[in-house]
Amino acid sequence: MKVAFFTYPAAFQNVGGGEILLLKLKEYLEKEGVKVDLFDSWRSRIEDYDWLHVFGSVKDCLGLVNVARARKVRVAITPLLWSDVRRAFFTHGSLLTKADFLARHWTKWLFPAFPSARRKLLTASDLIFPNSRAERDQTSRLFAVPASKMRVVPNGVDTSFLDADPAAAKKAFGSEPFILGVGRIEPRKNQLNLIRAVNQIPGKKLVLIGSPVSGAEMYFEACRKEGAGRVRFVPTLSHDDPLLKSAYAACEIFVLQGWFETPGLVALEAALAGARVVVTSGGSTREYFGDYVLYLNPADPEDIRKKITASLSIPPRGALKDHVLKNFTWGEVARLTKRFYEE
Repeated sequence: MKVAFFTYPAAFQNVGGGEILLLKLKEYLEKEGVKVDLFDSWRSRIEDYDWLHVFGSVKDCLGLVNVARARKVRVAITPLLWSDVRRAFFTHGSLLTKADFLARHWTKWLFPAFPSARRKLLTASDLIFPNSRAERDQTSRLFAVPASKMRVVPNGVDTSFLDADPAAAKKAFGSEPFILGVGRIEPRKNQLNLIRAVNQIPGKKLVLIGSPVSGAEMYFEACRKEGAGRVRFVPTLSHDDPLLKSAYAACEIFVLQGWFETPGLVALEAALAGARVVVTSGGSTREYFGDYVLYLNPADPEDIRKKITASLSIPPRGALKDHVLKNFTWGEVARLTKRFYEE
């Protein structure tokens, strides 16, 4: 079986969970005997493949999907899709930005069959791989896509995070306890409310690992201003950087505070490294973390503060780590994906 992986052109300019998902799934599918290429628009020929697998439901991918269908190549999409109306009211940005988001959300809700590039992309596919049942149901509801063409494939985690050693992070960030956040700095990731929450906790230091995405420079400056003297900003670390793994193991608590997550790979990684974890209630996080974590309201810094403080009072347990290791490894994700290709 030969599969071409494809994503929108700007994806790897700001590497995040979606890009790591793509690369890790490629690595582990190849261990299962599937030939996987990163599609090269300059050299690759789509008819040489059995499947075109697209990551992200972005209109930039529609042209190649149409070519694949015309040449009888099957199309799979991992949509990485979630829409949360709260973001329109609470996100950082102008009134025009908020109004635009709200209008698009309600258009999808009221008229799910309304023509759009994203709906064309989804309806043109043979298989859709949502990362959760919640994402499956929302995608079907908002874009009038039949659930029968969807197969839930969860996000995964690399078992190398089991071996995380806190020593390097303590050397880099200091020996005192710290709260950790990891992710691209942008309004959707909601670092500003996390900073405001930590500012209300006496004596606590926050370390944020991640660089601002293009267009989020003003948001980054707002974060820097709000966190002056209390927050250490660390530029994006590569996924296999020992310092990233060490930070997970060394932190007093890991917080995933985005408006929604489907869910964040970083929270799975932190859990496998043995960290306490608090996650957003937005998105599909409850399907992954169940009763093993506390859930925060991303719109409310006071609630974020309360959940961090409450979690810090709970002794670390191995149950969350065991739960993630049992259910969400990349090997299992690859085997499931291959089975759905074959079906």
